[in-house]
Amino acid sequence: MSYEYLNTRVRLMLARLLTPAQFSALLELRSLDELIHALAETDYAPELQRASVEFSGYELIEQTVLRNAQRAFSKLVSIAPEGPKLLIELLLERFEVFNLKTVLRGYHAALPPDEIAQGLYPTILYGTVFYDELLRRTSVREALDYLLSVGHRYYKPLADVFPEYERTGKLALLEHSIDAFYFAHSRQVLDELRDENAQIVRRVLSTEVDLLNLIYALRLVEAGVRADERYRYILDGGEHLSRDLVRELLDSEDKRALLKKLQRTEYHRVLQTLNENASVAQIQEHLENYLYREHSRLDKQDFFNIRMTIAYLWRKRAEMTNLRVIAMGLARRTARAQIEANLIPLEVLR
Repeated sequence: MSYEYLNTRVRLMLARLLTPAQFSALLELRSLDELIHALAETDYAPELQRASVEFSGYELIEQTVLRNAQRAFSKLVSIAPEGPKLLIELLLERFEVFNLKTVLRGYHAALPPDEIAQGLYPTILYGTVFYDELLRRTSVREALDYLLSVGHRYYKPLADVFPEYERTGKLALLEHSIDAFYFAHSRQVLDELRDENAQIVRRVLSTEVDLLNLIYALRLVEAGVRADERYRYILDGGEHLSRDLVRELLDSEDKRALLKKLQRTEYHRVLQTLNENASVAQIQEHLENYLYREHSRLDKQDFFNIRMTIAYLWRKRAEMTNLRVIAMGLARRTARAQIEANLIPLEVLR
């Protein structure tokens, strides 16, 4: 009963998302002002009006997109019965992981706080005040001290690798510790639930683990990295790629040999439409688009499980990303063809 109620509400939320036809119309626009006027006729209108008191231009659109998604995700959590709510919060925690990595990456590169803030996603588990305070820090060390002061659960995995990060300057240590903690914690929660919907969420997360490991292996093989340290950053919990298989991929002589090893996996089918000379960047884009298509897909039977909510989250994420791409393209006067090349395929939003 809980999913029928939830999905009745989610169906209405899906109807408020921008359609491919609306995105096609947005691609015809020539300025940020035109984009702002167009968004004023959509579900973004309330956030646009409130944000216009403080912001203008690109920043106005950025704030509008973030606040709108914040409203949508907060509503999703508030209307969900207890069981589905736990799974939704687990999925939304991925945004918090992205945000933590974005902040630490920014401090690592000595970027100003306002520039770091532009890469953040909406926050549900930790409020905007938390990120405002986190962005008042001036270094990775200070950021970790703040996480400790508020009892943030990602403090410990970060603190465990921080001495080595401080000694070597390897950002990968921090990023991997966050990802590994998130996926391990998620598996533990989902294993304890042991129901159909928990397994659906587990497949979503384990597929993402596969793609993160596969893209990682492709990059290192192309770069010719042979040091044993490369095995350290493999993430556990993949759906189709075991840890041993990822090690095999990392041991490949070149990209062609790596892709050949995928022939016995699901990802051979995903990649077989690509040109054999496709670059790693093209392969990564193809895999990421596959992830969006797979998790945004809706079937009739999805009305009775968590799949409809998952599809909403991934479609909303695609909508946010595409609006940011269009806004940034207009701000920089980028050619339409280049803007379109950076969009998540619009068929995801159908």
